[in-house]
This record gives sequence, C-alpha cells and structure tokens, in this order.
Amino acid sequence: MKISLVISLSILLAAAALTTSRAIRRGTIGERAVAVDALTAIITCGLLTSTALTGDAWFLDLALVLGLLEFPTFVTVARLIERRGL
Repeated sequence: MKISLVISLSILLAAAALTTSRAIRRGTIGERAVAVDALTAIITCGLLTSTALTGDAWFLDLALVLGLLEFPTFVTVARLIERRGL
C-alpha cells in the first residue's frame, strides 16, 4: 500500500512539472488559466495522497480549503476572459 502511494506521488509530481511548463510557455490566457487550474487539482490530489500516506488530517484540511477556493477562482477567471475577449 505504501509503495503504491509513493508511486502515485511521483506520478503527480511529474504531472505537476509538465503542467507548470505548459503554464509558463507562451500561449493564450485561456490556456494558461486551464493549466493553473489543472495544477491546483494536481496539488489537491497530492495533498489527499499525502493524507493517505501519513494519516495526518492536516493535509486533508488543506486539500478541502484548496478545493473550495479552486472552483470559484477558475469560474471568475473564465468569466473575465469571456468578457474581455482574450
């Protein structure tokens, strides 16, 4: 069980690195917003995996707060992009 969680964390780390490179590369604001949203989802998954690995509920609290802040933030950015035609 512990090995599979460590493998999951390493895969999430690779996904975070690829998503960060996508957010940094040149592209439209919409592409960057989606990359940042995906990065926050990956971080949330990493926090949940860390909770399962360590059994510490502090990571679970962080994941819940990040998940609750992630959705309204992305909706706000999407509406801004739509209104300004970016």
